Amino acid sequence: MNRIKLAFVASVLGAVFFLACGKNSTAPTPPAPGNINIRLSAATLSFGEVIVGDRKDSTLVVENLSNSNGSLAGNLSVSGPNFSIAGDATFNVSPGQTKSFVIRFSPTSTGAFSGSIAITHNANNQTSPASITLNGAGDDKAAAIKTLIQSGWQAFAAKDYANAEARFGQAIPLAQLSVIYDSLHAEALSGRGWAKAYRRNFFPAKNDFTESLTHAKRGVRTDLSAKAGLALVHHALNEFAAAIPRALEVVNSSPNYAFEHDAKVTFKRLRLLLAQSYYTLGDFPKAAEQLDILDPPGRPHSTDPVILLQQIQDWWGKI
Repeated sequence: MNRIKLAFVASVLGAVFFLACGKNSTAPTPPAPGNINIRLSAATLSFGEVIVGDRKDSTLVVENLSNSNGSLAGNLSVSGPNFSIAGDATFNVSPGQTKSFVIRFSPTSTGAFSGSIAITHNANNQTSPASITLNGAGDDKAAAIKTLIQSGWQAFAAKDYANAEARFGQAIPLAQLSVIYDSLHAEALSGRGWAKAYRRNFFPAKNDFTESLTHAKRGVRTDLSAKAGLALVHHALNEFAAAIPRALEVVNSSPNYAFEHDAKVTFKRLRLLLAQSYYTLGDFPKAAEQLDILDPPGRPHSTDPVILLQQIQDWWGKI
């Protein structure tokens, strides 16, 4: 009798277990003890073309899946020239959490480059180390930009100002591709400003000169030529108060200044521009002072408005 009761109880319990774990159950199957699962955000990181000397960053995310039973731990290592990890290369993340890594491509020469990231980890669902493919290419447009700028100045010297403006205009978008070309960008803008000014397009020229001077890495010659061009453009637009500080910046920095692309643009023209600008603003002593510098043998020059104006006009005919 006892055996019959035990068999009946076992039968009932088996039926209950079957119903609880059968096909119609919605309860999730728990992960096996010690199971850790990893997921990576990409199998390949492609950087495309990057200017030589510049850099480009991409993000790789390492995730410990939420159904893991423990912390995901490991580290990253990079192989291949010009690829690196910016910052910490280790991870230790809880289930359901992620850690992001910045992968950097910094080409030092032109051409295609490839590499890989090895991710050593303690996950059960992927072989360790996992591998991520890296590729990118180094590009250098400096030679092309310099050639366009040189041809722009050649056209300018030949008084082909329309062609000069076009050449400088072609160099500008190439130079905008990277801050590496900052000084070339400044020169191309200054060159286009001069070409526009000589075509009497003064407002667009003023914009180019002004933008050229916003570039921190502009060369000394570009700095002076842009300031000289801006002074002359302000003067042509009757913006005398604006012309004065720009002209002073040039002659104070380079007392014997000469614009290398036009022999007529020298410190003498800038001194005369200052004299006329001061005169127009009614500051006759400062106008005479500029003539004293321009013409030492004639010192002291008169501050009488009629005489001073005649002297300024005479000098415009000499230079």
